[in-house]
Amino acid sequence: MKHIMNPWDNGVIIRSWDEEDGPAMAELHRRAILATSDEFYTQAQRESWAHGLTGEGYAKSAKNGEQFIIAVDENDKPLAFCGFKGNEVCGLYVDPDHQGRGIGYKLALRAIANITQNRPEKLIVDSSAPAVGFYEQFGFKTVKEVTHDTRGGAKLTAFDMESEPIEYSDEIGPHEGRELQLMLDGKKRVAWFNEMEPVDAFAKHVDDGELVRYVWHDYTRNFYEAAKDHMPATTPWPEPAFYYLPGEEPRMHKLIELIVEQLSQQEPGVSIKRERKIGTLLDYSPQSIDAFIEQLQTRSAKGEITILDN
Repeated sequence: MKHIMNPWDNGVIIRSWDEEDGPAMAELHRRAILATSDEFYTQAQRESWAHGLTGEGYAKSAKNGEQFIIAVDENDKPLAFCGFKGNEVCGLYVDPDHQGRGIGYKLALRAIANITQNRPEKLIVDSSAPAVGFYEQFGFKTVKEVTHDTRGGAKLTAFDMESEPIEYSDEIGPHEGRELQLMLDGKKRVAWFNEMEPVDAFAKHVDDGELVRYVWHDYTRNFYEAAKDHMPATTPWPEPAFYYLPGEEPRMHKLIELIVEQLSQQEPGVSIKRERKIGTLLDYSPQSIDAFIEQLQTRSAKGEITILDN
């Protein structure tokens, strides 16, 4: 399979896995483990950790409920993968030749976005020693140090990490983590995502025609052209996506018009009128919109932002 790449993709496409990916995933997995620094694990520990990896192992894990997402190049060669199940990020591995490109960051964002659609109380991960700092970027904190028996028999030190408890509100507050269920219940007609898009959680419902997905390429293209000469080549570029109920395309385009208006304004600041319109189009309750406006006014009083209207 040949993928058509946009300049801002930086040569990476993220997709769901297929059983045929198993052998390449096993090789990538093995290479990533063996490339771990001596600072964390000895050569013997790394070899024991990588021992016995097979393509069939991922299919077995998938049958037990683990989901995999894979980062591939234009020729569909796997560069990295991430597994998740329930409220756990089960593992994330990047080919040593492709580390430092922001691929792991993209995979983690997508995994977390999918996990939170199930409304867990918190997120967890069993992290290897070198990955602790990576997961701390996403708000994970070490709970305890643990010792594992690896596939080859050697013992390995790892760390149980978890996020802060996640708060959900059915009345007031953001819809994060609740978008899918709200849309399936008919209580939300349009959902807007930037980086944290739960593609895999929504996929079945898009395929079944219950929801429609629209990716806003023009936003990313314009942002890329304006910033490409001033940002690192490995920067993960956001590509906003909208999900909407069948028949609600005009509502989605009205939302885009307001976002474009916001991005195009000459004077820096926040328009209260526009924020109210955006909140309404996203089906936030009047109470939630009022609470958000109150937060903006508080920030304005502190001099953190400028409000352009009342």
